[in-house]
Amino acid sequence: MSVPTALLAALTGYLAGSIPFALVITRWFGEGEPLHAAEMSVPGSDRLLRSASVSATAVRLQLGARYGCLTSILDMAKAAAVTLGFKLALPEQPYFLIAAGFATVGHVWPIFHRFRGGRGQSPIIGGLFVIDWPAPLIAYSLAQVLGLGLRSRAAVGRFTPSLLAAGWFFFRFPSVPHVLLCIGLFFVRVIAMREEIRQYNQLRRQGALSSFSEEIELLHLGDRVDRSVRRIMDALHRRPPSP
Repeated sequence: MSVPTALLAALTGYLAGSIPFALVITRWFGEGEPLHAAEMSVPGSDRLLRSASVSATAVRLQLGARYGCLTSILDMAKAAAVTLGFKLALPEQPYFLIAAGFATVGHVWPIFHRFRGGRGQSPIIGGLFVIDWPAPLIAYSLAQVLGLGLRSRAAVGRFTPSLLAAGWFFFRFPSVPHVLLCIGLFFVRVIAMREEIRQYNQLRRQGALSSFSEEIELLHLGDRVDRSVRRIMDALHRRPPSP
């Protein structure tokens, strides 16, 4: 591996990831309003879960699902584009993995916005899709299934996909650089979301977000989940009464 080429892949990925599409979409379609910090009402509590992320979630809460989805797609595309470029140009070397990883780093800590960005999910999906398209489909689907069986459902669904993708790559290729990329993405995402993790754990200790339906409602997805399914999930995950 050439060190100059590796550095070029890292720099290119970082700069591509640093493009703040959340700010671009808000400026174009937000009627001059700046992007606000995301605030989500916590079901079963009078508290708010706050996030200062510059992300598709913040755009969705401010402008609606259409623009949030557009932002997410653009964030996936910027990581996918730089990863694909290096994969096509130099397929025999793992430069495309470096580009994918640093696209997520740039998204989380963008040089174009004072190193304050999103939380990394969309560029991770975009990069993994180019590296091996079944990887994100399997990892994110399996993470949600695993999350349904555990008390920390949101944490499992958000943080385990990168580790599940690492396992997929290990058995599919196997490749140490692929596995190291996924482990690195896991730690980037945990560091990026440390404040949200702190708030979430505090809310759970206070008795909020004790059911599946409350977590769905927190994400503003309640109307999209069938009520009977939510009742079943609540029965499966209802906390045992305190002794």
